[in-house]
Amino acid sequence: MPQTINGFQVLRKVAESNTAEIFHVLRLVGRGRGTEGAVKALRPEFANDRTERGYLDNEYRICSTLDHKNIIKIYEAQLSNNPPFLVMDLILGLSLKQMLDKERPNLAAALDWIAQVADGLGYCHEHGYVHRDVKPQNMVIGDDGRPVMIDFALSTPTDNSAIGYLIRKLKQRRRPGTWSYMSPEQIRQQRVTAQSDVYGLGVTLFEVVTGRLPYTGDSPQELLEKHVNAPVPSVLILREEVPLDLDEFIRTMMAKDPLDRPLGMGYVSSKLRALIPACRRIS
Repeated sequence: MPQTINGFQVLRKVAESNTAEIFHVLRLVGRGRGTEGAVKALRPEFANDRTERGYLDNEYRICSTLDHKNIIKIYEAQLSNNPPFLVMDLILGLSLKQMLDKERPNLAAALDWIAQVADGLGYCHEHGYVHRDVKPQNMVIGDDGRPVMIDFALSTPTDNSAIGYLIRKLKQRRRPGTWSYMSPEQIRQQRVTAQSDVYGLGVTLFEVVTGRLPYTGDSPQELLEKHVNAPVPSVLILREEVPLDLDEFIRTMMAKDPLDRPLGMGYVSSKLRALIPACRRIS
């Protein structure tokens, strides 16, 4: 672990991914000297990777323009540094994935977290962006109980026109997203809209409720094929005490056709909050 990163003292590492590490830091120079924050830096082996640098730049350009309590705020990008890094808010807590790996959270509390995440994603959609990688790993539950959506590296402007879609597809080198949470239209490399994030949030809900993913496969191709064609399973098979309304709503969020999913995160958020009272008695 580095001791400093270009004017920031590294206090500890708080998270990591395949290509980057996030550090709790103290600013040593310039405006804000003495304040704490977080730095997301590319791992040394990816420091000169143009694609990964592009993802950092994309994340900065989007998140620096957004201001919502449930979306990570990014203040600065140092892309010419080695390693390249972003300066962002420090969110102390565990990702929803880390929480699920430890134990299944209280269902009512989990619905409240996901409703807040839906609020943040709705704000993102209103400003013309789709996250494209909605999953428990990208939701951090702060020590104050506030969930924050992170990692906007794969985010993109909404495909509101056929021209915009074609331009994005020509620039795109690979199918973006995480296979286990990817919507059918992402898999088919069709137009991406806010409904794609609704699907990912539906898969996340299924995992939160049951402790399992809705689809698995012996190969990536089999897994993707199930997302495209297999019927959406019922959570009641694994947890019969779950309210029927919640089961039906999750399956609606995971509908194969984007037009059959809830229209907008505002509706998703209000529906989940309405379901919380019926879930308070469920551990």
